[in-house]
Amino acid sequence: MAETMRQMVDEVRAALQDKLRVRGRTLEAQIRRAGRQLPRRVRSDATFLAQAVALTDNPKLACMVDMAKAKKAHRNVLAHLDTVDIGAQRRNAALNMLASIMFALLVTGVLLLGVLWVRGFI
Repeated sequence: MAETMRQMVDEVRAALQDKLRVRGRTLEAQIRRAGRQLPRRVRSDATFLAQAVALTDNPKLACMVDMAKAKKAHRNVLAHLDTVDIGAQRRNAALNMLASIMFALLVTGVLLLGVLWVRGFI
């Protein structure tokens, strides 16, 4: 039972590192670093998996883990991470930066024209 839980957590950790570029020693650390990149439901499922693997390390507590819920959480997290597109995220970040630069240039130009008009140069 512990091996399958460990395998599920290792798959989730690998997917987090591949898709979101989130590193950490444990799944809990990766979840913390991912922060708002993960939706609330996916974050709670990943947290459940991290807590479940801690329970399965102890043989007496391993029977407390609901494997059906763990498998469902595993599927949900991997399904969300499969939809993540790294290229689209990079394009969006570049476009956002370009838009903010263009807005700053536009505001600067408008202010410059306003000052020139008030001072009578235009």
